[in-house]
Amino acid sequence: MKIKKRKGFRHSYTLDQIRAYSKLSARNKLLWLEEANRFCQKAIKGKTRKIWESFRNGTI
Repeated sequence: MKIKKRKGFRHSYTLDQIRAYSKLSARNKLLWLEEANRFCQKAIKGKTRKIWESFRNGTI
């Protein structure tokens, strides 16, 4: 039997990581979100970026 190779990626968090995040202030959560967004803007380019934008705009 042939096993299908999954595409994309997956990430999971431990309960301790979730608890640590929940203890952050709203300001620190927003700073984290801005940093993650800047990273994605730099790292994701081309076709993938266009697909993300279409999804955000509700066209797909």
